[in-house]
Amino acid sequence: MGALMATKETRINREGGKWTVYVRSSAERATQAAWLSLGGCGDAKVAFRLWLSLLGDKGRK
Repeated sequence: MGALMATKETRINREGGKWTVYVRSSAERATQAAWLSLGGCGDAKVAFRLWLSLLGDKGRK
């Protein structure tokens, strides 16, 4: 199943009854980048708040 919502750096999926938020690891080349799971969450509101906070944090780099 593809990502429910995704950007180039983050994505959120529903897997096994839980919401899982992923971020891309920083790498020099896109081919070396890997997705890192921030863990599963049973509550959709909490998972989406985490995902949105990652989107907002993108401008602070």
